[in-house]
Amino acid sequence: MKWVRAKGITVLPYITWEKGDGTRLAAEAVERGVDAVIAAGGDGTVNEVLNGLSGDIPLGIIPVGTANDFAKQVGIPSDPDHAMDVILQRKPMRIDTAEINGRRFLNVSTGGIGAEATAETPAEAKDALGPLAYAITLTRKLAGLNPQTARFTGDDFTLDTRFVAFAVGNARATGGGTLITPRAEVRDGLMDLCVVEGMPRSEFAMLAMKIKRGEHLASEGVHYHQTASLLVESKRSITVNVDGESMGLKRLEYKSRPGDLKIFLPHLPGESDVE
Repeated sequence: MKWVRAKGITVLPYITWEKGDGTRLAAEAVERGVDAVIAAGGDGTVNEVLNGLSGDIPLGIIPVGTANDFAKQVGIPSDPDHAMDVILQRKPMRIDTAEINGRRFLNVSTGGIGAEATAETPAEAKDALGPLAYAITLTRKLAGLNPQTARFTGDDFTLDTRFVAFAVGNARATGGGTLITPRAEVRDGLMDLCVVEGMPRSEFAMLAMKIKRGEHLASEGVHYHQTASLLVESKRSITVNVDGESMGLKRLEYKSRPGDLKIFLPHLPGESDVE
């Protein structure tokens, strides 16, 4: 970042060593009154930093993780210098975030087989293979496809069903670019819910190709809703992924947070460059 400092800009780098460091360091930066906080890492690092931000301090992203799902949707370059150009040359936009059980997230939260595949993919495989590592783990899990039962309650709907996967999207893509919530907008004050019912392995394998391209919404066994709040209840713990981080829960409370974040972006999901 010598070239950034050469412009007269003060840059204070910090390294995260363990879980929670990103949140703590971001909160401390906000307290010091910095002009912006930049997350250099993958989706999980961005999520940690997001949860340390408050007020109008804008977020910048330098995507150097495995999948970088949110950054790819909004056109943030993978080259760190070019990603820094976005931060230095653009005015921050105000967008929505969402939360699950009080924890904010920026992109997509998934449950079921996709989240299980993310949780079970070894770190060394991600380092060596990138997004392909997730696909390999998912293929293995298809052999033991085991639907769960849950109740999904939104603003104007209730769905009781056996499911193999679901996603709650503030944005559109997860799992290495899979467009599971393809209609999600980050400035509409709503979350997009996609639920895939339990089905035979062969049918799910065919549907998964459509989900990858965002062409699954009219398919049998797929439910799609938009809502500002959502409650997911299950008697059995559900593996949930939140912007790259995994947890196991029986009760999931999702809420939209309209206009919650200022962030440096080339464009919004589904749009082209604003300049």
